[in-house]
Amino acid sequence: MTVSLFNIGPAMTAAFLASLVEAVEALTIVLAVATVRGWRPAGLGALAGLVLLVLIVAALGPLLDRVPLHLLQLAIGILLLLFGMRWLRKAILRSAGVIPLHDEAMAFAIETAELREQSSPTTGTARTGLLL
Repeated sequence: MTVSLFNIGPAMTAAFLASLVEAVEALTIVLAVATVRGWRPAGLGALAGLVLLVLIVAALGPLLDRVPLHLLQLAIGILLLLFGMRWLRKAILRSAGVIPLHDEAMAFAIETAELREQSSPTTGTARTGLLL
């Protein structure tokens, strides 16, 4: 049985686009941390995350062959349905006015103020230990 690019192209495109979305989100987080705390902590955090990801994939990747494919597909499908139903519920409640709309500008301002407060020299390192 030969597999052509025509057959696997849609799946490859979907996986690439999903990965691209995640990469853009990760870059946004790195840029936000770099804006508040500086480039060195942002770069070190991004590098540590990348190294951890490589180690997890190297350690657990070969074990995926031992998991039956149909059970893996079933578990992933159930998780996608549960998360999707939760997001749909929240969207319905927001559109009905039961819960307030998410204000991104206000959330960014609050998080930025908290990060600046933690990194200021007057608070010291006592507060940073609490974030673990």
